[in-house]
Amino acid sequence: MDRLTPVVFTDAWGSHVSIASLQGRPIPSPQPESELWMGAHEEGPSGTDRPGSPDLAAVVAADPVAELGAECVERFGPRLPFLLKVLAPGRAISIQAHPTAEQATTLRAMTGDAVYVDGWAKPELLLAIAPFEVFVGMRTHAQVAELAARLHVPRLTELVEKAASATDPAHALLAGVLATPEHEVPDLAREVVAACVRLEAAGDALGDDAAAVVGVAEGHPDDIGLVVLLLMHHRVLQPGEYIDVAAGVLHSYVRGLGIEVLANSDNVVRAGLTCKEVNVPELLRIVNPRADGVAGRGRVVEPGLELFESASDRFVLYRVTPGRVLPSGHGPRIVFCLRGSVVLTSASGTVELGDVGSVFLPANEGAVQLEGVGEVYVVTAPPG
Repeated sequence: MDRLTPVVFTDAWGSHVSIASLQGRPIPSPQPESELWMGAHEEGPSGTDRPGSPDLAAVVAADPVAELGAECVERFGPRLPFLLKVLAPGRAISIQAHPTAEQATTLRAMTGDAVYVDGWAKPELLLAIAPFEVFVGMRTHAQVAELAARLHVPRLTELVEKAASATDPAHALLAGVLATPEHEVPDLAREVVAACVRLEAAGDALGDDAAAVVGVAEGHPDDIGLVVLLLMHHRVLQPGEYIDVAAGVLHSYVRGLGIEVLANSDNVVRAGLTCKEVNVPELLRIVNPRADGVAGRGRVVEPGLELFESASDRFVLYRVTPGRVLPSGHGPRIVFCLRGSVVLTSASGTVELGDVGSVFLPANEGAVQLEGVGEVYVVTAPPG
């Protein structure tokens, strides 16, 4: 068992409070802290307590079969197939979508690393540990038309009406919004936000959605992404609720605190609310207007073992009540203690974990007993 030292990322959209509070550090933190990574991703591999202090990516690379197991290496190659994060946006993250593995592989064959840096899909599951506001999935054209009728923004109404005759009106409307000439974007965004300010007073569901756009506008003024948000479903996940986001699903995480598990990939295409590269043609190629995030709660599969179901073939997430053996998994595991004080015991030794502590269990670790009091999560690969 390898105790992990997670990596804190300081993106501008992060929180000055959430991660520092979890780790017991002074708040506000000097810099915004966006993500806490536990895994072997090359951009931020966790530290380990092995002799010489190699990071987890180096540990896996030195002997993939020993660390991941032969089955895992055969299925996914010599890389840890998943990454575990604490996600803490203080303002909206970019509107984005991820490709399927086939889409990424096909484009890489033509363009190399220009757009996608690996041949993987990047499915992800977000579990709220505090209220978490998201925009995930696209409304139907009829639903957007209803909202546009309430907003009374002539330019938006024109785009909606023009898209109505298309074979795929929802996709055509997204394309139309993203094709807005750059010099017209600030005026359109301001008109939309002003209309949302008026509508938020309505006090109904559409008023709540409009209020959410106004909130995002505080951190992203004059951004075309504010118009794109009108085409998307707005949700607030309560603690214990999760959303599973597959390839092709348009999404933006706004603010909150959650545990995120995802495939160990960097493949992302952005459409707005970002200072990073926006690739509209590729986003329109991979987005699926009919694909939505799948929301739910954990399902008890055994006493003390709760499963958060995902369509991904790269990861499976459990919540485990101390006083039982950890799920065995199909390859390596990462164990994360969000809160509490627990002890992990296996044939190789004992590790104590406190708040925000984590360990890596290689494929051959065997049975691990969990004792103590705490909120503990385990991520591993699903069955083949």
